[in-house]
Amino acid sequence: MSELTQATQALTSATQQMQSAKESFESIRQDATQSINAVNANFAEKAASLTITANLGYRNAVEKASGGRNTMILDAQGNENIMVVIPRFNCEDINAAVLAATGVDMQLGVGTHPAFRTNGVDRGEILVGKYLASAGAGSGCSVIGGVQPRTSVNYDTAKSLSANKGDDWHMMSIHEWAAIALWSLANGTVPRGNTNYGRAHDAKWEVSQVMGALLGDISGNARNGTGSGPDTWSHDHGAFGVQDLVGNVWEWQDQMLLDNGQIITTLDNDPSLSEANWYRHAGYLDSPTSNQSGSGNAGTPVLSSVITNRNGPSGSDSHDYPYIGNGLFSSISTSESYSGSEVLRRLLIESVGDAGLTGYVYARNYGKRFPRRGGCWTNGVNAGLGAIDLGLARSIVSSSIGFRPALFV
Repeated sequence: MSELTQATQALTSATQQMQSAKESFESIRQDATQSINAVNANFAEKAASLTITANLGYRNAVEKASGGRNTMILDAQGNENIMVVIPRFNCEDINAAVLAATGVDMQLGVGTHPAFRTNGVDRGEILVGKYLASAGAGSGCSVIGGVQPRTSVNYDTAKSLSANKGDDWHMMSIHEWAAIALWSLANGTVPRGNTNYGRAHDAKWEVSQVMGALLGDISGNARNGTGSGPDTWSHDHGAFGVQDLVGNVWEWQDQMLLDNGQIITTLDNDPSLSEANWYRHAGYLDSPTSNQSGSGNAGTPVLSSVITNRNGPSGSDSHDYPYIGNGLFSSISTSESYSGSEVLRRLLIESVGDAGLTGYVYARNYGKRFPRRGGCWTNGVNAGLGAIDLGLARSIVSSSIGFRPALFV
């Protein structure tokens, strides 16, 4: 055998050995990869199980501590949300309690309050955020205590942030606000809040954890940490009620708008209904004057069946023309042509007497305006459960406006 042949055979043998070693290595690598993947999958499964167990434990602890009045819901984005359970009630029962306590017949009618009805079907309860929305994972939001509320979001963003939490989540509606306010009124637990730079303007010994300013400052940002005030700042004057409805920051409300002065709402609590299908009431917020000069107050709003005086150009969403307003919710008068609306009385838009719900009423009867309620840390006597601002376009953002998620179960 020649030296060349021997060399060729040696090279071939070496090549075969190398290929065999490569295949053996690849087999070892695949086995190792499968083992690692199995370990990772097992770890992920156990971690998920531990997370679920921990969340269930947290939820159970919240429910046990509150006697079932609060619960914790983990949303689709993994954010924690402490919610208050609001049981259904009948309007006649609330009306009777308010009449006995104040002598005012609110004329709420009979049957289930519309906050507990969706497309004509009654619900046993609704869940409302115990706290204002705050920052959450990713671009989402949470409902937890002791943090800064999420502000500087316009109406549509606040609505989307609430809906994106998952099925049946929505931004708190005009129906839900009114239901809680009426319940508080009937039970003698109308809340105070951060209405004077970290304290209650009408009870200055009631203070909160102010973030961004010194307590009692009269300028700057004095928002308080969510739920950091005393129990009298919750809707039931207790530790497990809905916190910060009055003052701190205004709250965007869903399912209502003012379109060139005409009041438009859903007829019951249905966040799935598009704006185009909301009900146009035979009610308008008219002005006592036709003044369109400047941007000041043109007078007290008048509930009417028509608009006789508009304080800005029809269809204009501008804020550069006058508004109509009065310092007391119950001060809204009615024209001779207006026949009254039980639906609007149930939503605390129409009033038939001063039953004790305070708060300023603002409106612009030109363009499309979206509601915010409750007042903020600067508003003093103008804040309250009756406070409603119907003067803002949907695009407005402000450090004094936040929102509150709610959930159907």
